[in-house]
This record gives sequence, C-alpha cells and structure tokens, in this order.
Amino acid sequence: MILDTDFHSHVSRSSAQRMAQAAQEQGLRVLGLSEHVFQMNEAHPLLEHMGVEGPLLSFDTYIDAVRNAAEQQQLDVRLGLEVDFIPEKNEAIQSFLKGKPWDFLIGSVHEIDGVLFEHNHELNKTTGEARWLRYYQLLRAAVTSGYFDVISHPVRMRSANPYLPATLDAELEQLAAEATQHNVALEVNGYDTLTYPSVVRRLVKACALHHTPISVGSDAHIPARIAQAHQQTETLLRNAHINTVRIWKQRVPEEYTF
Repeated sequence: MILDTDFHSHVSRSSAQRMAQAAQEQGLRVLGLSEHVFQMNEAHPLLEHMGVEGPLLSFDTYIDAVRNAAEQQQLDVRLGLEVDFIPEKNEAIQSFLKGKPWDFLIGSVHEIDGVLFEHNHELNKTTGEARWLRYYQLLRAAVTSGYFDVISHPVRMRSANPYLPATLDAELEQLAAEATQHNVALEVNGYDTLTYPSVVRRLVKACALHHTPISVGSDAHIPARIAQAHQQTETLLRNAHINTVRIWKQRVPEEYTF
C-alpha cells in the first residue's frame, strides 16, 4: 500500500487499541483517530439528536486511550476529533475543545437546518436539489470558520439524496477554491469512494483544478474497515494527477508524496 495514512476513524464500537492494531496490520505508518464530538460526555447534551454509536467517553478518557494505543502498538497515532458544524451551536461546541492537545480537527456537516440528511429520504427533485445547495453553503462556512484542519466527506449528501443539482461541479469548485484559500484540506472518504465513486471523482477533479490539500480517511467505525478503499482512492487521485496527501501533528500540516 502506497497510501500509508488514514486520518478518519472511530473508536466507540471497538477501542483505540484495536483500531491501532488493525492499522498496523494494514501496514499504515500513521493513524489519525477522530471520534465524533457527540460521543463525548461533555458535549453530548448539546447533540443528543445525533444518537450514539457506542459508549460515551469523556474527553480525558478518549485522549488517554489514544495515547495508550500509540504506546502499546508502537504506532504513530494522532489525536483527532470529528466535530459537527451547526451554525447555532458552533460556539458552544468549540468551547469544549479548547486547551486539548488535538493533532487535527475534522469539520463535518451531518444536518441541514435541523434535518439529519443521511436518515431522511423523503425528497423530490426540487427539495433534493435545494438541500444539496444548502449543504454546500454550510460546507463553505465550515471551511472559512477557522475551526477545522479538514472538512470530511464533502459529497456525503449523496448517501440519501440522488437529486444532484446541475450546478454540482460549480459548487464543488467553489468549495475547493475556498478550501485552498483558507489552507483547509478536503477529504476523500473511503465510505464515499466505495459507495458513489462517480461523485467522489468529481470532487477530486475540483480539488485538482484548484490545488486543494487532500486528506485521505477511511471513515472506519470498526477495525476491519481501516484503510477501506485506499487502493481505489489512490487510483482516483493518480488519475487526477494528485500525488500528495496532507496529515497533521499538533495542528501543524505535514504532506507526503505517494
């Protein structure tokens, strides 16, 4: 495997150690763990509508688990968090993150004006296209917020909304251009790549056009899915003449060539 990092993975359904062990077995050089902010005891009351994917953790317990996994597996494991971007709650969410030793923070949009779009399929062409456009408004706001190092799964709307707007490529290009301007990476997500590769290909094309930093993450929620789709992702990136991936340590970007 030439792509030897994975900077989007979760621990609540297994453990930090088991995820690190799986990364080592896959031959990864660096693993970025990035549990959801709504899985944290302190922040969950703000985000109860998100549900849970496993036992809640405190920030301190999570941080200790990531550090212990790195030590026990003798692997370079970076401390991250996937953080929901919700305009009316951003300030409160961000207040929980201050003073913690993050290596990277992922910004995610999972809801559109109170609707969890991945679980809402009651759409027609008009409402579906409008939701895509609102999605990109929120993603651009996340890029320019200054909160995040990377924006995750920028085409995840496709998971439950097949009504692609005619302006999708223009929306992707505007997002990519603003990400480049603000030195924020966009993620090529393993789940998305396996599920709707043609839309991911359009994202990658926009990133190539605007020289946007690229992050690669599997979005693994169980150990068996660490580095899922890395081979397919490598092909997508090479076909777009992209051969650089961004990772982070203590919020400082690093890049490597594959």
